[in-house]
Amino acid sequence: MNDLHEKIKQNAKYILFQNLTTPLINLAIGIYIIKKLSITDYGIYNLLYAVISYLALFSSMGLLNVLQRYIPEFSTKRQFSNIKKLVKYSVTVRLILAATFLGILLLFNNQLNLLLKVNNFHSYISYFFIGIILFLEIQVVEATLSSLLLNRAIMISYLLATIVRAGLIYLFLERNMGLKGLLLAETFYYAALLLSQFLFYYFGFSIVSSSAENNLQIRRLFRYSGFSYFDEIGWTILDVKTDFFIISAFLGPTMVGLYGFANQFVESISKVMPFKILRPLIRSIFFFKFTENNKESQLNRHFNFLVKLIAFISFPIFMAIMALGEKIVIVLFDPKYLLALPVLWIFTGFMLIISFQFPLQLVVQAVEKVEITFYSKIFSIYNLIGDILIIRILGIVGVALVTCSARLFQFIFVLHYIKKHVPLKLNIGALTKIAMNTLVMTVVLYLLNPFVTNISTLILIVIFGSIIYFGLSFFNKSFFDEERAIINKLLPRPLFVF
Repeated sequence: MNDLHEKIKQNAKYILFQNLTTPLINLAIGIYIIKKLSITDYGIYNLLYAVISYLALFSSMGLLNVLQRYIPEFSTKRQFSNIKKLVKYSVTVRLILAATFLGILLLFNNQLNLLLKVNNFHSYISYFFIGIILFLEIQVVEATLSSLLLNRAIMISYLLATIVRAGLIYLFLERNMGLKGLLLAETFYYAALLLSQFLFYYFGFSIVSSSAENNLQIRRLFRYSGFSYFDEIGWTILDVKTDFFIISAFLGPTMVGLYGFANQFVESISKVMPFKILRPLIRSIFFFKFTENNKESQLNRHFNFLVKLIAFISFPIFMAIMALGEKIVIVLFDPKYLLALPVLWIFTGFMLIISFQFPLQLVVQAVEKVEITFYSKIFSIYNLIGDILIIRILGIVGVALVTCSARLFQFIFVLHYIKKHVPLKLNIGALTKIAMNTLVMTVVLYLLNPFVTNISTLILIVIFGSIIYFGLSFFNKSFFDEERAIINKLLPRPLFVF
């Protein structure tokens, strides 16, 4: 047990360092890209990544979920040969499927151009062909490293590759190479990232870990991967990437650019949140712990702990965006994106819902009831039809509202049905305390909004709001002594007193 806690602490340190450096660099890169590209080109850039998300779906077959669920189990049981078999199979299958579906997509290039209202959209896919395949393979290798608690390797690979990315994007865009220059830089970035991660896997695990040959429980893996795959289909339809296709088909790529800006803004903020930073580690440890004691009664305690931790961080950050959103767009980005402000506000609520789905999904995966999340994807149909019906009336604001409400309904559905298998009960009292502390902070920030005139005043006001929130949280505590002790074990000093 002590060895596991030590691994948690070490990997938390690596993940924190990676995600407090890499996302900040990427945020700076993102701001630079937004300023250098036109809204239309930025819309096409978002459409390309929407295509990649569907290619990731078609080429996954539930493999990533299988790796994340069973590598910790096989590692605990020291069945290293099973891990190597899974990884080899996953890399090969994804490569074959990704190349196949990319070829099919290019075969129907005229229909694709017509659907998305983008001239020669297929030419961008052709130009980015290798980069797309590299990106999809990275997902497999990274899921493996994370599940093996090799987060130091992930940290180093991302840090080095991100520096390469920043340099190349600056070089190519300053030479006025436009969107194609950006895609070329992304391709080199993915190549550097995949190579470094694969070398870490090979030398850090593959050649140093050996065990007797074990028989994979194929039927068990296929059942889990099958439900997981259909679950992924629903998630992809619920994702904003699907919204990009619908918006482009009805309103054109410029509206995708505005919608994509709002989504990217909120996602960039969420990536530097501690629970999002530690998400791969939390997932692995959650399954390690469940494999050790296999007690479903413990899941409610772990679930509520994660929900409170997420709320403690998410509530103040996203409400601060609501209060200061207009000034943030003007000061940090570009006033041309103020048209996306209503969508930005909606997405703050959207990201809160996504955050709470993570601990719920961990419970579902732990007890292997993934069919519940599969059935919940009925709301994907609601999202798809709702987007199409409302876009002519409310435009991109209507699309955002439908997508957000679909996620809310999906969360309620899963929570209702998983309670039939696991005694889950939300700690409403603690969440109410967090919400009250956040509300006071939000009112203060809203009143100070007129005083934001530049980056310096923005930072000062955010710091002032943070002091108010943490001060209130100190007196109006929402965590138990046991929970504070768990968090403080992972910190250099016992600073968590809330």
